[in-house]
Amino acid sequence: MRTFITAALLTATVLSAPAMAFSVPTNNLIPNLSFLEPVQEPATQSQTKPGK
Repeated sequence: MRTFITAALLTATVLSAPAMAFSVPTNNLIPNLSFLEPVQEPATQSQTKPGK
């Protein structure tokens, strides 16, 4: 079983090497998460007097 796992790992490594050589662009794999600036809420009377 150990020999099979070693052979499978080596085969996968050899087969994936040409794909790695093509240098697939990875900058579009994760979307750009840009958030808008939060809009400040206008101050109301209830917000300025927290004791009431």
